[in-house]
Amino acid sequence: MSANAAELGGDRVMLTLRNAVDQSRKVAIEVPAGSTVREAAIEAGIAQGESFDVFTSEGRTVTRDSVEDHGDAVLYVGPQKVAGGAMEIDELPIKAIHFSHSIDPSVRNDVVPGEGQTVRQAAETAAMGPRDGTPWDVFDHLGNVVNDIPAVDMIGESLYIGPEAIKAGAMAHGAISSSAKWSTPGLTNQEINKAKIQWGSIAPVRSQRMPNGNSGVLHMVLSGVVRENQGERTDYELIVDTREFPVEVPKAFVITPKCSQIKHCNIYRKGNYSIAPGLEICMICTGDGYKENWSSLPKDRQSRLLNFLSQLQFVLSNPNPNDQARRG
Repeated sequence: MSANAAELGGDRVMLTLRNAVDQSRKVAIEVPAGSTVREAAIEAGIAQGESFDVFTSEGRTVTRDSVEDHGDAVLYVGPQKVAGGAMEIDELPIKAIHFSHSIDPSVRNDVVPGEGQTVRQAAETAAMGPRDGTPWDVFDHLGNVVNDIPAVDMIGESLYIGPEAIKAGAMAHGAISSSAKWSTPGLTNQEINKAKIQWGSIAPVRSQRMPNGNSGVLHMVLSGVVRENQGERTDYELIVDTREFPVEVPKAFVITPKCSQIKHCNIYRKGNYSIAPGLEICMICTGDGYKENWSSLPKDRQSRLLNFLSQLQFVLSNPNPNDQARRG
């Protein structure tokens, strides 16, 4: 650290430094004003050896700049530029944000953000949002909404586009009375783990946590028949909307097989739903009679969850040819 920087004492500048080769290495550091960017990289421990340069997301070399010129910026530490000029943008290993759909991560798009864009604005160019006006958010891997963060600060990150984080009806932890606890929306980890004993593939979609901490969307795979009066079976990859459980019946949707390959008469044709904006998925008809009987089930959360999953498995294994779902 330079003598001048050490004498300045109080004023500090925050930088975020990333390793341009290994994008998993990211360090946020606060350094004295008057330091150089190079000195900050050495102090952060992210520089390997003495031969390195620091670049902006556009590829401009800023190694010798003052940290005050880049306060709150995200900079990249990489191999030294021998010719001394700016690194070409195409040469910078990390230049895009990796957007995936929160329900189906195989649906993804990499976006190089424009100048001044927020994460939400960059995500809009990924063309993965809903086409029907359904509200949506962008989440990090912990499920935090990151819509308004400067996009340049998230270059190299994997982010997820999914249904808008539910705010209505949320309760703070510890504020649920014993009389209302049974109807708290969503599913707890304990309830999911208990169901996993019988339904081994069930898992929460991490980015779809509700404000009360419960899971609003589940992912699972169930075996069912391809169509009525035939013995052939297939695996149905499902997502289950539990955002209004246990008061309302959960809704289940098929991700795979694709709609054109589905022959099951109790599975609707593809459509767009708020649970998975931007994806065309097929809702499963669990039966009008089942919905009518739901309110008469015991007010026991685990019992209702297992009852629904059993009904879902029954429908997939025993098609009702009188159902008009796929014929509509």
